[in-house]
Amino acid sequence: MKKILTLVCAMMLGLGIGQAQVHQGQTAVGANLVYGSEIENLGLGARFQYGILDALRAEVGFNYFFEKHHTTWWDVNINAHYLLNLRNEQLYIYPLAGLNYTMKNDKIEKDEENHIGLNLGAGIEYELTDHFGINLEYRHTIVRKVDQGVFGLGVNYKF
Repeated sequence: MKKILTLVCAMMLGLGIGQAQVHQGQTAVGANLVYGSEIENLGLGARFQYGILDALRAEVGFNYFFEKHHTTWWDVNINAHYLLNLRNEQLYIYPLAGLNYTMKNDKIEKDEENHIGLNLGAGIEYELTDHFGINLEYRHTIVRKVDQGVFGLGVNYKF
């Protein structure tokens, strides 16, 4: 994973990609469809984003994965995105890093696990209008016993 992130950063520097102009104080809400690699199932998510600086935003998100084999799973994430503009302030890529709280509940074994971990990943976002955008994101959550890759496809509304 480190090699991939290093390669992406080197490519961005080589291409001369500029910083995004996501304005400080700008807020957005979003919804997403997610897939968790450990639970091997789909889920739904919601998020709130806040522009800390012109190229840095904070995100708080919640994902609920649908029950599979009598197991439920949800997580709460606090991430930072560093936005890099690829095209005319419409297309961005971003590395992300943050914290995760995961709850996994096996209803048959009556076993509940709660873990705190780290998130590392990247995403791409396309601005359809001044207020609406779509994004594709991958994050790997590093948690003791339950590491999980999460793929997400979502929509944002900025205000």
